[in-house]
Amino acid sequence: DDLEDTGWDADFEWSIPSDLKSGIYAAHLSSDDEEDFVPFVISDKKAKAKIAFLVPTMTYLAYANERVLFAGIDFSGLTNIPIVVDPYDRYLGEHTELGGSIYDVHSDGSGICYSTARRPIVNMRPNHRHWVHSCPRKLPFDLYLVDWLEQKNFQYDVITDHDLHHKGEDLLRQYDVIMTGSHPEYWTSAMLDGIDGYLDHGGRLMYLGGNGFYWVTAVDPERDHIIEVRRGYAGSRAWPSHVGELELASTGEVGGIWRHLGRSPNALVGVGFAAQGWDLKTPGYKRLPGSFDPKVDFIFSGIGKDETIGDFGLVMSGAAGDELDRVDFELGTPPQTMRLATSQGMHSAYYLVAHEDMMVTMPTIDGTNNENVRADMVYFETQNGGAVFSVGSINWLGSLSHNGYENNVSAITENVLREFIK
Repeated sequence: DDLEDTGWDADFEWSIPSDLKSGIYAAHLSSDDEEDFVPFVISDKKAKAKIAFLVPTMTYLAYANERVLFAGIDFSGLTNIPIVVDPYDRYLGEHTELGGSIYDVHSDGSGICYSTARRPIVNMRPNHRHWVHSCPRKLPFDLYLVDWLEQKNFQYDVITDHDLHHKGEDLLRQYDVIMTGSHPEYWTSAMLDGIDGYLDHGGRLMYLGGNGFYWVTAVDPERDHIIEVRRGYAGSRAWPSHVGELELASTGEVGGIWRHLGRSPNALVGVGFAAQGWDLKTPGYKRLPGSFDPKVDFIFSGIGKDETIGDFGLVMSGAAGDELDRVDFELGTPPQTMRLATSQGMHSAYYLVAHEDMMVTMPTIDGTNNENVRADMVYFETQNGGAVFSVGSINWLGSLSHNGYENNVSAITENVLREFIK
């Protein structure tokens, strides 16, 4: 069932102009009755701006050609949003020869551990809509950030997970601030080393998503187009590893989630995966006492003290939705972390606590009865003038453009970004 390379011949070539800015582009393919946009990323060898958007290409590759919808699972209890099959997903269901994602299984039921870029990745399209909520997710969702940066006339570079994996801290130290996408879930140890070093030397990070820095991931040392993931025996996973198959064949590292290997997301960005859910009305955030500390006045400039932050948006009508992250000092949240806002107590029963946070089976596992089902917005400073701002939600970027980009999600994002590039 695994595929490394389709072996297709090149149909056309294009020389990149030397003065073309880095960014996410697409090849526009058309025929008499169909068209398609095949995306690709162009990154520069040297920084040309103070801001870098770190495109989560490892995560895109992990979800490449995901076909979970066709696994025969009853998803009726997962969401109250009608499930609509996107034409790209329907095509994937009919063409299994294109290979699956690491969320799928082989014909014998064993999990797929490898994903390759050398094939048509049909669900990585700017107009793809995910079946779980009929909205953009991953690449098309991250384009909301690109759109916002353009609308606000920020100068920025685009770099990728693969760039970070190979170049490490030296790549990041060219920039005053690194901005993540909505769902930077899959990280190699080299990537984590790079971002750790960047923050230790005064770098600034805006983590604008949820469920980030989660899965141990490897890149094949000889074949850069292949990633490997072993799910392990815990964590919120699509399938379990078989006995004796926990180690990554590519690197020899132990697989699973970084939290269980002593590198929790909480320690890096203040928050870590807490819950997930999808419903028709997703909430925003309510401000907490920490948001009124003079140290963070710059974040809330122009924001009313009683404003609900992000109770609107293009995806499920709210900024605190999909997969959520929360503060947990026992899991490594730095002691100086300021908890600024939260969606605690505002979620429905469709939002469920993360599997790894359930020590025993209990009935109190959803947004109506579990205080850990929430998104936390946090800020903390690091040594040498560094700082981290995290929003704890995949949905955040989907609220940026509301009301012509004049809203409190957009304002907070802009306030932080302008402070970080001073």
